[in-house]
Amino acid sequence: MYSVYNMYAGGNCMNTVRKNITLPISTYETINNFAKKRGMTFSEFLRDTALKEISKSENLDLLTYINSNCTFVDKQEQKEIEGLNIEFDDLNGKELSLDELLQD
Repeated sequence: MYSVYNMYAGGNCMNTVRKNITLPISTYETINNFAKKRGMTFSEFLRDTALKEISKSENLDLLTYINSNCTFVDKQEQKEIEGLNIEFDDLNGKELSLDELLQD
């Protein structure tokens, strides 16, 4: 749950949301001190850093995303895949829809 506030800056009105977060004191102090060194408030730093991380994650190409978020298969699973004798260089085939993939 959150509350919406009207904030006025430079003659413009922005709708803002106030959220409480819980952090260990040492974490708060580390973030706050770093934000101050950059001339930012704690909230500005969290907001900007979160938005940059979201943008970075959403703009990854598929290979980078897979390398960043997926583990390699174990040796047994790799043997099973190789045992299927799939020709991965053969790009002929049919593109599947999500509905087709989710069918039993």
